[in-house]
Amino acid sequence: MPAQDSWQAPEAVVSHGRCPDGLVSYLKETDDFRIVVHVFPDGDAIGSALALSLGLRAMGKRATVYTKDDIPQMFGYLPSVEDFRGITLIAETDTADATLIVVDCNSPQRAGLSEVRFKKTIVIDHHVTETDFGDIRWVKPDYPATGLMVYFLLKDLGVNITTEIATNIYTALCIDTGTFRFSNTTAETLQVAADLVNAGVNPSAVANYIYNTWSEARFLLLKNVLNSVEIHNKLAMTFITEAMLRETGARSEDSDNFVNFPIMIESVSVSALFKEIGPDKWKVSLRCQGDVDVSLIAREFGGGGHRNAAGFRITGSLVSIKQRLILSFSGG
Repeated sequence: MPAQDSWQAPEAVVSHGRCPDGLVSYLKETDDFRIVVHVFPDGDAIGSALALSLGLRAMGKRATVYTKDDIPQMFGYLPSVEDFRGITLIAETDTADATLIVVDCNSPQRAGLSEVRFKKTIVIDHHVTETDFGDIRWVKPDYPATGLMVYFLLKDLGVNITTEIATNIYTALCIDTGTFRFSNTTAETLQVAADLVNAGVNPSAVANYIYNTWSEARFLLLKNVLNSVEIHNKLAMTFITEAMLRETGARSEDSDNFVNFPIMIESVSVSALFKEIGPDKWKVSLRCQGDVDVSLIAREFGGGGHRNAAGFRITGSLVSIKQRLILSFSGG
């Protein structure tokens, strides 16, 4: 990556869709973009990247989307999802005059991007960040989804919100707000959702794709995950092992949203889903309801995220990690 220069996009309060002027003007003046999502991409990352790429192309620019990991099958309905390329292909193209846009995360490591030089780097993200990566940074932790930021950005760029763009943004909003059920849903989010429906989104069809088109393998995996639940005080823990994936024939990305099921239990405040990603290596996702801030718990383990949704990766025995998490949750 190139050394970051001293110029930063001016800090701007985003109100009524106003984006940082430096970001808007740069996108208007530049023609070649490589858009990258985070590893294990979710609907917000995927929908935001696709909407942004479609908008930039509508302006006559080159915009290519990349991912390190496979796109979950459940998002196969998204317009232009077939445009995603493997991130290793970036190194095979000329990037000296291209701009990197990292969407829904704030570092090249989180995107799984190797050392590649770019003309400029841009970060568009709604997660709390402690990195200084990016020549132009637009990070708004108070926004429920990066898709909402992309919507306002495209509006400020003068892009017409087509049905294809709207469907991608609407999906991004649905995934990160639990289809407008989570506490991060704002009046502004619902107003934008209404505009997206006016642009041609079919809410029923999107909901059907997200919730009612599961493969048998994914359903069997959920059954095994729910059978693994352990409840300690108000903390529920569930587990996905590599053996469970082999047994059911499911893929790792099939577990998207599984962490939200245990918080349906009235007595549970925090849900933790442990996903085995290698020998003694675990990816832990945290969700909560009520007054608990799971981002604080995640930071204790080297991770981060939002108040209601966070996570971390850790190496160690499952028994020891579980005990550490229980102690952290109880304040021990």
